Amino acid sequence: MTAVFLNPLGTLYDPAQTADLSHLASGLGTLLGQADLIPVTGLNEEELLAVPAAFTSWQVLEYGALILTPDGQEDAAWRRLTLEAQADTEAALSLAAQAAGHLNALGQLGLEVTVTERQGRPLLVRLRDPYGLALALDQAQAGLTEWLEDAPFRQDLRLTRDPLGLTLLPGAIRPERAVNYLLGELPAGTWTLGVSAQPDDRAFLALCDMALVPGSSSWLNAPEPEEERD
Repeated sequence: MTAVFLNPLGTLYDPAQTADLSHLASGLGTLLGQADLIPVTGLNEEELLAVPAAFTSWQVLEYGALILTPDGQEDAAWRRLTLEAQADTEAALSLAAQAAGHLNALGQLGLEVTVTERQGRPLLVRLRDPYGLALALDQAQAGLTEWLEDAPFRQDLRLTRDPLGLTLLPGAIRPERAVNYLLGELPAGTWTLGVSAQPDDRAFLALCDMALVPGSSSWLNAPEPEEERD
């Protein structure tokens, strides 16, 4: 059995519809045609429907906060861990939502700030640009990074950015932890491949037997660090 942990953002799907991924998606479809595709993404269940692929196995959604079983049900054990993380960071996430709203309003950034709740507690604070522009997100990212550095609970939350925008969430919720959990649920002897174009996914790629990264990925094209000279 082959299981492919794949982030569709930048490989199969561009939410802003500014990049032509058809050639890449076609090649991946041919290469991975016989494998079980497991999405590992910030997309939620509804958003995943826009991705041109059939996901019939496990699913890791909302940056690792949600794991769905192959029959489409939420994994009960992982749900308990997510709820624990929510309980531990409820106050911090509520303040983060307020800070995001204030930054957006004061800077007149025009971002959409939404809070995803589960069981009456905040889970994710999302900032999206309705036009898919980067400038306002850059400003919001700088402001929220500074805010987190000065916050007493800076170790409890993390800020991530991908083609969807900016997301604040509990620090304990991470894609690599969800992938590591699923590795224990797959049949013995399963060969695993990780596929992603996003720099923040390097941790879950490292858990797989092999990783596949598009040549256009930003971290591959970063300049080489200069060697120190005596």
